[in-house]
Amino acid sequence: YLEVLNKLRPIDDTFMRMIFRDHQCVELLMKIIFGEQFSLKRFETQEDHKQVVSRSVELDIVVYTHEGAVIGIEVEKSKDNASPIRARYHASILDCDLSYPGEKWSHFPEMYVVFICEEDVLKNGKMLDHIQRYREDGNVFGDKLHIIYLNASMQDETALGKLMHDMLCSNPNDMYYEVLRKRVSYFKKQEGGKKTMCEALEELVNEAKNEGEIKKLMKLLLKKFPNKNFEWVKECNKTQLEKIDDYIFLNISYNDFYKLVHS
Repeated sequence: YLEVLNKLRPIDDTFMRMIFRDHQCVELLMKIIFGEQFSLKRFETQEDHKQVVSRSVELDIVVYTHEGAVIGIEVEKSKDNASPIRARYHASILDCDLSYPGEKWSHFPEMYVVFICEEDVLKNGKMLDHIQRYREDGNVFGDKLHIIYLNASMQDETALGKLMHDMLCSNPNDMYYEVLRKRVSYFKKQEGGKKTMCEALEELVNEAKNEGEIKKLMKLLLKKFPNKNFEWVKECNKTQLEKIDDYIFLNISYNDFYKLVHS
């Protein structure tokens, strides 16, 4: 784990979530991306947006500003995970979870979805690309939705360019921003921080093992009950997974099986 930790960079998912649990680090991110446009009210890391039927979303950081804007931030190394379709879906999930019956449409917040990417996902050679809808006459559509792509593969001497450099930097001594340098140094060099990160990496390994076991169970269930949706298995607790293991070979209907697992 210590060898892995030594190679981790702020753009790496698990490490990023640890670093940006710190108020000052999130504030730095906000100031560089948005300038003085917004002030940080509160934020959440790994904010889970569970959906009953459709796919759920866990956002790396969700920022709520004093000005009423909501900003969902995702750090992505994979091009596929940072596709424009995913940005659209993230915005729709935030809209659904932050709106209420009877609420006036004018009260919907200004919504930003920000992807910080290791590569040039949009292939346009820009460090920052701000996307929003426009009408045919060239005027802004006014739906309050903004999608921002940051390309960490491009770096220069601007504030944003230096941030992109630091996001790809594994050695805190080489970082431009002191706030990030201190935070990264804590996890890489101090005993308390190293212990916390090693525990997080171990938990990640165990989660991966559990996901592997769940996938195996789902394959078996699909053979037993073809054409059924078993996404609910992913939400099962340990006891329910044990029940699935016990009952999977019983000669019973799908409805009876489901009731047994959830009883």
